[in-house]
Amino acid sequence: MTAKTIRAAFVSSLPVLMGYLTMGMAFGILLATQVRGANGLTAAVMSFFTISGSMQFAAVDMLRNAGDYSIFLTAVLALVINIRYAVYGLPFLRTFRPYPRLLKYYLIGTLTDETYAIETRDRRRGRGKRLYLFCVSFFDHMYWVTGSVAGAVLGNMLPFDTAGIDFAMVALFIVVLVDLCRDGSNHIPAAVGAVVTAAVLALFIAACPGHFNKVLLPAMVLTIAILLALRKKLQPPAEVRK
Repeated sequence: MTAKTIRAAFVSSLPVLMGYLTMGMAFGILLATQVRGANGLTAAVMSFFTISGSMQFAAVDMLRNAGDYSIFLTAVLALVINIRYAVYGLPFLRTFRPYPRLLKYYLIGTLTDETYAIETRDRRRGRGKRLYLFCVSFFDHMYWVTGSVAGAVLGNMLPFDTAGIDFAMVALFIVVLVDLCRDGSNHIPAAVGAVVTAAVLALFIAACPGHFNKVLLPAMVLTIAILLALRKKLQPPAEVRK
């Protein structure tokens, strides 16, 4: 039963394998070529403990322009970028409650978009579910670490033109957004995000040219505030939710 559960977790994680290896390598190459002194060990530590692709890509710019980011700004940016994980974790509150403390913390710390998508589909119970959740999280975690380290090693060994490589994470989220827009009937959140980001960018172009790296935080905070204010109007009718 144990071997069968581990095998099932590995098979379930295979769709994540190519994505994490590719995106991890893109991050590793960018880190090694843009941040002085960064190497495979740097990538391994960041990917093992951070486990957030979007935050790690943003961290490359933070490390490259450390003088532009205070500790407070870094903390707020990390919170805003990763706040979705807190929402993802809500369905698992009851599931994780009886688990051993270390296992519980590991499952919480390694919860990503893709891991969440796999684990929410599982219908196992008891020890089988516990082992399955751990294995999926562990496999996905190792895919990301492996890709990051490989990218950083290649970035230090081979000459790379990194122009556009930092757009890899943006491209991934654009694909996700397009799929959501095609499958969903409510496009207001996407429209709000696009309009707010364009407005904040235009404001920075007019008032603070050369500081485009600071657009993300105010745009995200303002978008979240507007969506929270509109949350009642954005909810589908009761009969649809049922």
